[in-house]
Amino acid sequence: SPLGRKKGNKIHFMKYFPNYSIAVCCLLFAFSFPSGRSGWASAQTLPDAIKLSESEQFEKAGAAFISLIQREPTQGDNFFHYGENYFRQEIVDSSFKAMDLDSARMCYERGIKKNPGNPLNYVGMGKVYWYEGKTAEAKKQFFDAVQIISPANKTASFTGKQKAMVYMKIAECYTKARVKDLQEANTQLNKALKEDPNNPEIFIQVGDVTLEQNPGEASKAIQQYKKAYDMDKKSAKALLRIGQLYNRARNLSEAVSNYDAAILADPNFAPAYREKAEAFYRGKQYETAIKNYKTYLELNSGSLSARIRYASFLYLSKKYNESVAEILEIQKTNSSIPFLYRLLAYSYFETGSGNQSITIGMDKTNAEKIAGKPKNVNTTTTKDGTSEQWIYERAYLYFENGKLTAIQTIKSASLPSSGSSGLGRYADGLMAMETFLSKASEKKILASDYEYYGKLLSKTGNDSLAVDKLKQAIAKDTSKTELWGELGSSLLKAKKYPEAINAFNKKIAGKVGVDANDHYNLGRSYFYSKQFGKADTAFTQITVLQPEIPTGYLWRGKANAQLDPDSKKGLAKPYYEMYLAKIKPEEAEKNKKDMVPAYEYMGYYFMLRKDYGNAKCFYQKLAALDPANKKAKEALAEANVSRATCAQ
Repeated sequence: SPLGRKKGNKIHFMKYFPNYSIAVCCLLFAFSFPSGRSGWASAQTLPDAIKLSESEQFEKAGAAFISLIQREPTQGDNFFHYGENYFRQEIVDSSFKAMDLDSARMCYERGIKKNPGNPLNYVGMGKVYWYEGKTAEAKKQFFDAVQIISPANKTASFTGKQKAMVYMKIAECYTKARVKDLQEANTQLNKALKEDPNNPEIFIQVGDVTLEQNPGEASKAIQQYKKAYDMDKKSAKALLRIGQLYNRARNLSEAVSNYDAAILADPNFAPAYREKAEAFYRGKQYETAIKNYKTYLELNSGSLSARIRYASFLYLSKKYNESVAEILEIQKTNSSIPFLYRLLAYSYFETGSGNQSITIGMDKTNAEKIAGKPKNVNTTTTKDGTSEQWIYERAYLYFENGKLTAIQTIKSASLPSSGSSGLGRYADGLMAMETFLSKASEKKILASDYEYYGKLLSKTGNDSLAVDKLKQAIAKDTSKTELWGELGSSLLKAKKYPEAINAFNKKIAGKVGVDANDHYNLGRSYFYSKQFGKADTAFTQITVLQPEIPTGYLWRGKANAQLDPDSKKGLAKPYYEMYLAKIKPEEAEKNKKDMVPAYEYMGYYFMLRKDYGNAKCFYQKLAALDPANKKAKEALAEANVSRATCAQ
């Protein structure tokens, strides 16, 4: 008999589900994702609907649960499993999404109201409270659920399988939640086994708890999953769990073998294709991974949640352009999902350096080729030059003496339906991120959101704002020490050198993702704050990490030139010599800006020592590189140099 069915005729339920309640459930479902028609007819029973949900066909399952609620408006199980459909969906989609259990909560609350004698919806409410960190409230709900199935409750009777379900669902919460209670989970599962000893689902959960208790010893968990499979040879779920363990151990062949066995057991079990795709992704077989994910999509035809997971997967597979294309297609039919704007912003940033992006430092001609003519231009001329503000529908471009210095998006503006503002992908990413943040609640904002927001602001020339957002990202997740490098770069561009020094030192001390570029930026921060000795130490690290690259020697030369301003000690000489020696002849023109002062230094160094032959050599090279150079002309005209013979 269904859970909560009362003995006798003590409680009379309404014959028909109230119209208002149906509307609430339908709207709740439609708010998350539009329901497709496919799968309605195939899910005539509650087990059919549950199977759809476990196969991650959430929209089809949702439609089936609504149909069941309409037919059986007082059946508490329908509400519970409808809530579980939302709950399960949140767990599966948690890669980028902060937990939101409001939809599940509404189903459980309606279930309690419609059938207060059904224990499962109390368990559901307990799960919601537990995930929200309200442990006392959660345990109260679990206690109430257990009291209902207790022998002391003389108003209802429950089968062993029904009682086991209550214990299993409580255990599932204690096992799957971020804050776990594995001892209590085991207690609940032991109670479940006493009630229903031949239920393979219980052994799957025992395996889950075993794995959580001994994450480095997967064999014991596998034993439990195999026991479940031996009890039910059609248990795709047990095979999936085994495959996941092999995938975690990076044993691709065994993982795929078990996923294939799960598919053989149940060809419509969509999670097996998703997990198989993710296994190939970990094995860097991206095309095969995407092929399996497309099969997952086919099984979830019409499923918006599946398409969103696919867009997320494309992003994780570094298929950023494809992720953008998928998101924009989804948004043509549903533009209300905040998470998609987050993913769009991330993907736009990763593709922002393409040919069709406006970038800081670009001249006006190239900017206009991409963005088109502005609606209006405001011009200001001072003794320092000309400043221009180009006004577009969704953003402003700022130019100083013909070079782009900043892009400012208009806060009230949103991306057009095409997904492009015409101002390049960094600007589009900035708009997408600001749209996401305007739609998302504070509890849904991740450290990575502030990180990407800061990086997008930096790429569009808004360095002061970028600093604020990157600081928020670090405050939200102090373990991400690599973000100190991003923060340092923005501080350096904003000429806040002491803060930049602090940031780069923290990045280097964190030892995550540290490379020569971090030492280069630290050195420049010291250099511009006139701490030339510390700058030289930082630049030395570049020559150690990348000895064949000229950059480290150039900046060691610059730092030592400042430590020896009259060049009497010649501190910069060996580093400028190394720098010039590493520049190939064909690279001279593009390195002219740095080669000129290096040649000037070397010529002057030899002039001081009256080595006019070597001085003449360097001044001749300087004149060849920069014919208009005044120092070269004056030196070569000097009598001693003029008479000398180039010694090189």
